[in-house]
Amino acid sequence: MVTFTFEEQRLIIRFLHLRDMKPIEIHQQLSETCNDGVMDVKNVRSWVRQFKERRTSFENKPKEPRPRTSRSEDMIARVEQMVMEDRRLTVKQIAANAVISVGSVDTILNDELKMRKVSARWVPRMLTDKNKASRVAMCLAMLSRDKCMNSAFFSSVVTVDET
Repeated sequence: MVTFTFEEQRLIIRFLHLRDMKPIEIHQQLSETCNDGVMDVKNVRSWVRQFKERRTSFENKPKEPRPRTSRSEDMIARVEQMVMEDRRLTVKQIAANAVISVGSVDTILNDELKMRKVSARWVPRMLTDKNKASRVAMCLAMLSRDKCMNSAFFSSVVTVDET
């Protein structure tokens, strides 16, 4: 059996529609010709209706994405203002006040504003990539010092109150 792309099937649908065939008959013809990968009757009816309305193109029209109202610049500024006024707000409270979803608030706080919850408060993440790199360099220097001192360096470091 021959397989046709959907665009080729639409071309066949238009041709058979111009010969005054009904959508169910067109679907039967397509099913006989290309058993696997044939579009269903619902889509055949839809394309016949579009061709009746004088559509000439066989390609799918690109769909317009939904506008992002919940993660717009205005909404990000609004969420930031709410958090700065009261850092103890929960994500659900912010979502209710801003009238957007909890997931959008979470994305705004974590990805856009780079904030996280610490001790019931929203705080900005303070470490930049430069800070992180300097911490790694300091740790490597301490490891090399410990290696030079035959593992005596870390045993002399006090990390907690020992009393």
